[in-house]
Amino acid sequence: MLEISAEIPFLRTSKLTFLVWDETPDSLETWSGEEGITIFFQTRRAKELEFRFGSPPWGIPFSNDRFEYPYVSIHNISSNKYLAKALASASEGKNLNVIFPKPLEVEVRSVFARLEYLFDDRISPDRITHKFGLTGKTSSMPEMTNGKSKEIETKSLSFPPLELVGSSGKLKLRQLEFSAVGISERNIPNESHSPDPNSSNETVLTDAHGEGIETDLDPNHPYDFIESSFAANDEEDTNGKTNHTTAIISADTIGKVPEPNDSETKESLPIEVATDPTLEPSVNTKFSLQLKMMGVISLLFVLSVASIIIFASFYFKRSIELQLRDNNIRIAEIIGSKVRSDILGVVEKGRQIAITLTTQGLPEEDRKLLLKTFFQNDKEFIYLGIFERRENTLVMKREVFNEEELKKSAVTEDDFHAVVNRNRDALAEAFNGQTVLLNSSPGFVEPSFAIAIPTAENGELDNALVIIVKLEKIIGAFSKKGIETTFMVNGQGTVLAHPKEDLVLAATDLTNMPIVKAMLTSAPSTGQMSYLDEELGSSYLGSFQKIGFADAGVITIVSEEKAFGDVYKSQRTNLYIAGIGLCSALIFVFFFSKTITKPVLQLLTATLEIAKGNFKIGIKPTTQDEVGLLTKYFIDMGQGLEEREKVKNILGSMIDPVVVQEAMVDLAALKRGSETHITAFFSDVASFSTISEQLKSADLAALLNEYLSAMTLLLKKHEGVLDKYIGDAIVGIFNAPVPVLDHELKAARASVDMVMKLQELRDYWTTNNLYSKEAQVMDARIGLNSGPAKVGFMGTDALASYTMMGDTVNLAARLEAAGKDYGVNILITDPIQEKIQGEMVTRYVDLVRVKGKNEPVRIHELIGYRSIVTDNALNAARLYEEGFKEYLNQNWMKAIQLFKESETSKGSKDKSSRMLIERCEEYNLNSPGSDWDGVFTRTHK
Repeated sequence: MLEISAEIPFLRTSKLTFLVWDETPDSLETWSGEEGITIFFQTRRAKELEFRFGSPPWGIPFSNDRFEYPYVSIHNISSNKYLAKALASASEGKNLNVIFPKPLEVEVRSVFARLEYLFDDRISPDRITHKFGLTGKTSSMPEMTNGKSKEIETKSLSFPPLELVGSSGKLKLRQLEFSAVGISERNIPNESHSPDPNSSNETVLTDAHGEGIETDLDPNHPYDFIESSFAANDEEDTNGKTNHTTAIISADTIGKVPEPNDSETKESLPIEVATDPTLEPSVNTKFSLQLKMMGVISLLFVLSVASIIIFASFYFKRSIELQLRDNNIRIAEIIGSKVRSDILGVVEKGRQIAITLTTQGLPEEDRKLLLKTFFQNDKEFIYLGIFERRENTLVMKREVFNEEELKKSAVTEDDFHAVVNRNRDALAEAFNGQTVLLNSSPGFVEPSFAIAIPTAENGELDNALVIIVKLEKIIGAFSKKGIETTFMVNGQGTVLAHPKEDLVLAATDLTNMPIVKAMLTSAPSTGQMSYLDEELGSSYLGSFQKIGFADAGVITIVSEEKAFGDVYKSQRTNLYIAGIGLCSALIFVFFFSKTITKPVLQLLTATLEIAKGNFKIGIKPTTQDEVGLLTKYFIDMGQGLEEREKVKNILGSMIDPVVVQEAMVDLAALKRGSETHITAFFSDVASFSTISEQLKSADLAALLNEYLSAMTLLLKKHEGVLDKYIGDAIVGIFNAPVPVLDHELKAARASVDMVMKLQELRDYWTTNNLYSKEAQVMDARIGLNSGPAKVGFMGTDALASYTMMGDTVNLAARLEAAGKDYGVNILITDPIQEKIQGEMVTRYVDLVRVKGKNEPVRIHELIGYRSIVTDNALNAARLYEEGFKEYLNQNWMKAIQLFKESETSKGSKDKSSRMLIERCEEYNLNSPGSDWDGVFTRTHK
């Protein structure tokens, strides 16, 4: 039975259906098929996996269109690409049905996935493997580099024959094999019946330049070589009948074997052999050598310059940062020391005024004079008061004002009282023996600060001295100079002095600044830190110095953006210089690299020419460096390849291409030879001497070439290797030099197909009245034998040919000669007969002892495919074998009767039956005796 899989879109225009076959003949015979083209898929393993699109097994008739493509390695990129292109052309808009045994499912999916990828390598391999159900399995995808196959072969496109067999049996699409086997290629009849009278005989063929060539298709010649591009179209004419149109090769080109360098021959051929555009690699690359050089040098330049800039900037920045830190802490220390000195001076003078105010017995006039003199000398002092504590509150005992300053500033005494009352709780801390430093600016026109210190009267700290001083006393130390900002805060984080006067007048709380918070919580009197000020949105470097009075301290900060401005400016300058240097380097590299890339591009172009088969490359060394030396060696290599190709082409015309290929891989092994189990093939034309006497030399050559061409193609089709031609005789080998699976069966198929092909040739010659009457009834004999034989190159070191030797070969030759006596086309031995019973019909003919061999041999006639042999032929073979049993049992009269019945059932003269009847009659008169073994000894070859 056939299990049909889901359809897979294939090559965009076709639907691909996989049909799993249970390998029984009945399932194929009963399967009606689907519309489209059918492919019978088979594989084998020699040195690597090979696949083919074969014919239906066992000779089963199949009416649907199908592909036939002989074995090709799955790694042969050029042949696979050719096949993918051919499939796309032939199956456009049609369905492809692939029939294969269940064990080959992975292989068939891999092969068709590979073909789709080779047809269009822009598709992702992952998508293709998923599409063909190969996810998680090993698929045979080609290895690619830069989007191109590594194994592209564009030289000598000797692809195997590719066939599309139509349901009418009229059309075959084949490609000319120019690496032929030493024969001229001519129009050879095909498996065809009478032509369709409604078929169109006109067609258009395009030549190598795309020009149309009108040809006529001979309706009486059923076997025409035609273009390998699958340009066969089935169209319907106005009568609704199928109109088969094909392109044929003109007669002038048939039989010509072009040389690889013969440009005139190439142009004259309709098929462009050496310049197939599908196999020509592109000169363009993704990244040119010149671009790579520019990129590498640019990268190195950028990396080196960037490294220099980064390291230089890092150490420059680090040096500046160290200097800033040192400068900041020094500024804070200097200003802190000065402010401490000024504040302590204020305190000391305040104590003196307090003594003046509280001294008993001092005349009032003197006291006023002293105070007036003091305020004139120290105008910054604007208020001084002595307070005593009553129930933890301040009670003023005595106070004094700077009258002159009050007049200038329009500040009243009530304003000072308001300051004292507003800061009463803080000032009261002085009664606990602590000094207090406050910002008294709010409410005043000018910035000022207040100091409260404990004082003693009568030996007890029961009074507090409150001093309000203008900020001018210390503000000079906090003026902004350079990029640093220096200010002072008290123990509560309130600003006391700052370059920005508005912050002082508002008594701004700066405890949110990280540097202020660090000073207030730090035990050491000195410190510094880097921090991000979220309110200001910038990074700063700060230092602080506590002045040692009322927990106040001086803070110096600097913005890193300003501090490192020179670093950033240097970086920008370096980048500009690097950009200019890079552009200059690129311009230099651009022109310098041409001296390297130009010779390399010439080598690349020459490589592509060699890949096409043109070994005469017009390049010369242009430099004296390594590239010039490489160019010289490349020219020498091209000359060597040209000589090698000539030798290969000469060998290809005289030796089987399979042998040539194997010799190129390991010639020494073929020279040594080996003992191999082979199937030996011998064929010969009956009465060819008579035919040759009746024909002119030209006609004889034409007849021989037509016959040998058709027979050799069938031999190659079934994987046989041509050993040699001996006149009209053909000698072939199966299973050497490369292994062939089921070589006995394939040799039998080739033999039967040759007999059928010869019948078609005879019909064609008779219909067209060609050659002589004897040629029109020409028959051939074939001998097959399987067994061990010595195979390899035989001859001298100077001249040798690949051939086979041994008893197996000799017996096959004897069987071919014996076919004349038995009147049969094909004689085989037991080893062949045992291997082909499932597919072929045979007849046990005789038990003989051939000349030169003592052991008796059972010989059989190979009649044909079991699926097409008639019932009469089967019955005749059965009656003959029954008669031969009676012959061996010496029942002569019974045997004679059965032989006669066999001949009657066959419906034609049977020379074997007649010969055995004569023997029986002879033995009936002259008995061979009871010790007779039934063996008939042949006395001639």
